[in-house]
Amino acid sequence: MSLTFSYPLHGVTDAQLQRLASVLWDWKLCGKCDRRPKCTQKHCPWTRTKKLGRFWDRYKEITEAYVPELSIEPPAMSTHEDLIEIIHLLKRKSSIPQAQLTSEFFASRKDQEGRLPARADQDRAFSIAATVLTMVTCATSRQSPVLLEQSILPLSWRDEVTIGSFLYDTFPRVAHPAIYEKDEQFRDPNITSALSATALGKTAGLRFEPTDDLRSHLKLDRGKGTVKIFHHTAVLKENLMASMDPSCDDYTRRGNIPRPLALETLDTIQKILFPEDTKSQTLLKTLILKNGFDEDCRQYQSASFRHVNEGENSYMYFGAQLVELYEELRDPTPRGRLHTWFERKSAPRYMMMATMIGVFIAIIIGILGLGVASFQAWVSYQQWQHPVSNGSKDA
Repeated sequence: MSLTFSYPLHGVTDAQLQRLASVLWDWKLCGKCDRRPKCTQKHCPWTRTKKLGRFWDRYKEITEAYVPELSIEPPAMSTHEDLIEIIHLLKRKSSIPQAQLTSEFFASRKDQEGRLPARADQDRAFSIAATVLTMVTCATSRQSPVLLEQSILPLSWRDEVTIGSFLYDTFPRVAHPAIYEKDEQFRDPNITSALSATALGKTAGLRFEPTDDLRSHLKLDRGKGTVKIFHHTAVLKENLMASMDPSCDDYTRRGNIPRPLALETLDTIQKILFPEDTKSQTLLKTLILKNGFDEDCRQYQSASFRHVNEGENSYMYFGAQLVELYEELRDPTPRGRLHTWFERKSAPRYMMMATMIGVFIAIIIGILGLGVASFQAWVSYQQWQHPVSNGSKDA
């Protein structure tokens, strides 16, 4: 069996990546760089292809893993053009529910014997397309139980849900009172200013890992002491540039990352976790070199992608995650035996440990004191029972 048949999306050309970017972010190429790895025209979007290196790698990783069903039915996708066509369909007919759109797309894709791709393969193709478009690892409702058995936890994209509604349901806007509350009595003004990555690493002992799933951004694993960071800042910026025109009101409904979500994600990375001080930038550079973070994380350009009314962020999407990190900073989770017994960095735990040690010492002193008192009582009793006579001898 040939590699092309087993892995039909193995390998991708520059022309296919150009077509993908044109569908995802409405790129208008200059026409002089078709099928070429780079472009020298200043205003051509293909000049940004190097900045999207991590995203291209992610796309290749997703597509190269696609294996059609081993059956007599034709594969759901034979080329990258098939996948790009599905993504284009999701954006063009974003008001149609997933199951209906899947059936409509594959109805015209019968082979010479009139056979359609297996339904599981159809679902897989649409899940891959949605994952590339939304940067959220997802699966149709029929796929989810199977993937769960394989320890894969994708988000379920239900049959009756459109691509835009899927995104809205995945990222609900919730005002966290500790950040958004207008009454200063209930709002903690220190949350966003205290949560630099250097502080989280030094005080709470947390480590940072890149994630390709936007849903996992700022996810804290207390047991492992890790924080996930969605590092594809170049993708966020492409979504923002594509929706700068006020006439693009339907941009999110077409399955693209919502502007407020993209801006908030950028702000949590570049304003909160990694502000422009020397220590933060040194840490970020290390994460890029050693942990595979996107190099674009160090390009602080979000101001040029904002509308006039898109100023300070209220953190409606990731407020709960920020508060959880703040609580971990103030009261770090002990990890390992040494941390459990000796390195309680937070005041409540330190006071509890000091109190317990004090009680233990008091008990020891009490036991020793009781022993000394008992010994003294025994000596006094012996002296009473056996008095010593001091009378003089007879002459």
